[in-house]
Parts: sequence; C-alpha cells; structure tokens
Amino acid sequence: MIGVVRIVVSALGSAAMLVAAEPLHAQCSSAQHHQFDFVVGNWLVRDSSGHAIGTVTVSREYGGCVLIERWRGVANSSEGLGVIGYQPASNTWHRDYLDHRGFVLGFDGHLDATTMVMTGKDYQPDVVRMHRVTWTPRSDGSVEERWQTSTDAGRSWQVHFYGVLSRIAE
Repeated sequence: MIGVVRIVVSALGSAAMLVAAEPLHAQCSSAQHHQFDFVVGNWLVRDSSGHAIGTVTVSREYGGCVLIERWRGVANSSEGLGVIGYQPASNTWHRDYLDHRGFVLGFDGHLDATTMVMTGKDYQPDVVRMHRVTWTPRSDGSVEERWQTSTDAGRSWQVHFYGVLSRIAE
C-alpha cells in the first residue's frame, strides 16, 4: 500500500511540475486575447473641449490574461477600477467596473472592426438603464472613449462620458 501511495504522489508531483512549467502567458496568447491591447498604457484623458479631466492606466496582469484599468479624475475628484478579460468560450470580452461612489456594473462585448463595444445594464428602482461603451483607436495613436446610457430600451442614447485618451510617459 505504501508503494502505491508513493507512486501516486510521485505521479501527481510530476504532473504538477509539467503544468507549472507551462508559461502563464501561453494560456492567453491568442490573437483574440490581444484585441484590446490598444488601450494598454498610461493615458491623459481630455473632454471634447480639450480640457484634461483625468488619467487612466491600463495594464496587462495575471499572466497577460487580465487588463486592469485604473481611472483617476482631475484633483482626485473620482476614481474607478475596471477588470477586463476575454472569454474564449463565448468569443466575448467582459468588464466589471467599480467607482468611488460604490457603483458596480458588468459589461460584455466584442471587437467590431476596430472599435471595442461593450454593453451592460443597471437596475434603478423605477427603470432599467442600458449602458454602451465604445473605445475606438484613432490614427494619431489616441483612443476615443464614449459611454452612453439609455432609459428607453435603446431607442435613444445620452452621452454619460466622453474622453479622448492620449498616451503619456510610462
């Protein structure tokens, strides 16, 4: 019996070493896992008038499988955290966003040509509010982010947030 236990333990240990030997990034190295790489970096965010409204840093973490987004408004006026990942089984992206006021929202989406499009819903006491966020890379290397909301099932949309992200030093 002790011999069998040693063999099983030895086999499990060998299997664990083989799994551990596989680089973490190999699990998330497909082209689809890199569709949103255009937002990775440090960014200064300006509104439509060109005024600085904050900064955002997006980093690739957890073996390259997760994007972590950290937003900070001008003069620490607001903060937000996004956790973003690609879901191969559904060929979609998922983003959980949380802000300094306790707002939490989940989004799902996909790359549409060169624009990442994500949608989600939050439930107010008297209405369901739909959210649509798009990130579009621009020819000058900046990224346009547009967050819209609808309270009439998507018949009309209002701009909740608009920003142009311009790269700043790492």
